[in-house]
Amino acid sequence: MILLHFEGLRKKIIKNYFTIIIITVILFEGLFMFYVQNYYYDYVSQILKSEANNINRQYNNNIVNEADSFENKVNAILQKENKINAILQKEHSSSDSKFAISIIDKNSKMIIDQYGFKTNVDVNGEDISRALKDENNLTPYVYKIPETGEHVMSISVPLKTNNIIEGVVRYTISLEEIDSTIFRVILGLVLAGICILLIAISLSLRFAETLIQPLRELKQFANELAHGNYSIKLKNVNISDDEIGDLAETFIHMAEEIDKSEKLKEEFISSISHELRTPLTSIKGWSETLSYEGIGKEELDLGLGIIQDETERLIKLVTELLDFSRLASDRIKLKIDLVDIRKLSVGVVNQLKVKSSEKNIDLSVEFIGDYFEPIQGDKDRLRQVLINLIQNSIKFTDNNGFVKLIVSQNEEYTTIKVTDNGCGIETENLDKVLDKFFQEDYNKAGSGLGLAISNEIVKLHGGYMNLDSEKGVGTTMTIVVKNKLLESIDY
Repeated sequence: MILLHFEGLRKKIIKNYFTIIIITVILFEGLFMFYVQNYYYDYVSQILKSEANNINRQYNNNIVNEADSFENKVNAILQKENKINAILQKEHSSSDSKFAISIIDKNSKMIIDQYGFKTNVDVNGEDISRALKDENNLTPYVYKIPETGEHVMSISVPLKTNNIIEGVVRYTISLEEIDSTIFRVILGLVLAGICILLIAISLSLRFAETLIQPLRELKQFANELAHGNYSIKLKNVNISDDEIGDLAETFIHMAEEIDKSEKLKEEFISSISHELRTPLTSIKGWSETLSYEGIGKEELDLGLGIIQDETERLIKLVTELLDFSRLASDRIKLKIDLVDIRKLSVGVVNQLKVKSSEKNIDLSVEFIGDYFEPIQGDKDRLRQVLINLIQNSIKFTDNNGFVKLIVSQNEEYTTIKVTDNGCGIETENLDKVLDKFFQEDYNKAGSGLGLAISNEIVKLHGGYMNLDSEKGVGTTMTIVVKNKLLESIDY
């Protein structure tokens, strides 16, 4: 019984597909958010750095009077700076240029706050500490003002005279509007991500259906096969050109082959039943006849001869069935010995001359070449192959025809051909002749196993079997076996 949990498969497909999309969207949006925030913050940081560097250059280059106090020097610079800042605010309507300036002395006390008022309060901050220690590298300091909770960015630079730090100037800008802009961008990204996920769900459902639908049909197809319906077909429109399509084609081919095998087995059973019934009927009939009193010697000899022939026929049939069983389970083992192929061929031809003479068929053997080396092989099995081939030719050759055995040999292989001018084989059946149970004419006696068994025996001898035939002209069966199967043979 075939169980395919398509609902579970659908869930797995959607889950995996959806998980990949979620991870991709989260990574993409996370990286984009990081980039957006850095972009805005870097922009603001560049403005602060530019202003800080400007006032630092003015102070350190002694633009102001060195004799003045630190507060007077700073006030002189701030007046000039305020004028510049006013111009910048007119040119830029955005609040990005609205920065505040604070002055801190070397004792960390604020002299002038961001509103321009003079105070004397202590101030702390990483940027101020670095500037007073002359460790400043213009790194922005982002924090929240404790009193108001406003999110700001500050940059502090030391103010020096003759390389002596007299104080720090601190530029500060609010990040509230920038954070609001970043929030709107992030919100847009989140909404876009949700839309993408919704689209991904619909696509994954459709994608899962495209996989599951053909699998449903394959399941139904397999169930039909399991119930013995080998003639079922899949609609070509449902077979896609992909791995599932290849699987469907394999199923179809498997069904066709099973159907052929079933028909062959049915024909084989019918044929073998006939093969068994005919000799058994003859044996039973003649055994009853011979039991009658007063039967003559001539009739007795005839009956005993028929019983003997039919018994041999039964033995041959049973032997073929046993050989087939052994071959199917790889239980046939060769008894390797040195075989005189000339002597073997002549012996088989002489053995079957009586049978060929019944139909007035000219049975002969021809050797191509003057010298033949003994070959390594199983003598009994090779004899069985030759007998099968010659008997097969005799059976399908009309009266007054011919059957010839042709033997040749080279350094590596021995070739044996059995050629006749019999009825031949239809072209479409040439590839099937060596298949087990196959018979082109089921009205002829035989099990359909002889050639299949012979082919397997030849393969065990490291060779192969070929067939060349033309309907109404004749047939040539060719077997090629290796001369040497083992390195050495112990006697």
